[in-house]
Parts: sequence; structure tokens; C-alpha cells
Amino acid sequence: MTVIEAALSTASEKDKDFLRAMAEEDDAVAAGDNSKRLNAKSNVVANYRARLIAAGLTEAPAYGKGRFRHPRPSRVPRKTRAT
Repeated sequence: MTVIEAALSTASEKDKDFLRAMAEEDDAVAAGDNSKRLNAKSNVVANYRARLIAAGLTEAPAYGKGRFRHPRPSRVPRKTRAT
């Protein structure tokens, strides 16, 4: 099991939703953008952001920004849209 797989194994579905929202961008994501994508309040997004940083899945390259710490995990696929 890789480090990413181990971290993802303890991530909740909401954590994974946050990661999917981050995956919409190619690099660092503004917390406000994730808040809009998830239709969540900024304090809720801040909690997920802090948890994922602590888990080693994401990092904060600048104030209010987040990005994947490792190459994007393939086990958190983007949700497909219903057609």
C-alpha cells in the first residue's frame, strides 16, 4: 500500500469530495473556489482543508490556496456527470 492509498483509506466521502473539487484545477486552488464548487461555507472548507493537509494529501503553497502534495491520486476519480 502506498502512502497515498493509506491516507485515502482513512478519508471520508466528504474528504474525497473536497479532493475531487480540487482536481478541477491544474494547480493550486483558492479556498473560495472549492467553497463554491462544494456549495459549502468557508469554515467547513477550512476544516476539510486542514484535515487533508494533516493527512499529507494536500499542502498550502500560499495563503488561502491548496494543492495536491503528491501527483493526483488516481483513486479519487472525478465524478462523471449524468447524461
